[in-house]
Amino acid sequence: MQFIRSLALSMVLVICTIAPGFAQAPVRSILRVGSQGTDVTELQSTLKLLGYYAGAVNGVFEENTDQAVKRFQAAAGIAADGVVGSQTWNRLFPTSEPVAVNPPPRRETPTEAGRPQPAPTGELPILRRGARGEAVRGLQSRLRAIGVYSGEIDGVFGPGTEEAVKAAQSKFGLEADGVVGGATWGAILR
Repeated sequence: MQFIRSLALSMVLVICTIAPGFAQAPVRSILRVGSQGTDVTELQSTLKLLGYYAGAVNGVFEENTDQAVKRFQAAAGIAADGVVGSQTWNRLFPTSEPVAVNPPPRRETPTEAGRPQPAPTGELPILRRGARGEAVRGLQSRLRAIGVYSGEIDGVFGPGTEEAVKAAQSKFGLEADGVVGGATWGAILR
């Protein structure tokens, strides 16, 4: 009987892995001061969009990024240790699938239950095709996190970003006009 259960579970895992339409959770690195790369760029863009980070989006996890992460973690109700592991990624990009991280070098601390949603501290701009800059990078990061954008996070609101915005708007029952205003921001930042 145990063998049959194990076999059935293995088959489900294989089907979920190869079946079309099944979204795989993104795999991200555990980040801390000294980390560098595209995951840091995505982190900085998202924190900037949410109003926690005011520094340059340069892909280098320095003290200013550390402080922004700690502010976000405190607002999200998780341990404000400045280390971006699965709990922080899952608060930044809440989805039905948990974010996977590379194997952690140390155990993460337990957190309180619940998912408080931090409120952005600044006004969110209205974005449309032709817009450029950090807000567009943050938008592209969120669109990627919710599974509607696979293009480059380049800060340019071009045709690919517009199509992803329309897909997100349709997904959340909004008018799919490709313009990111208050209702669209509210839906994609949930």
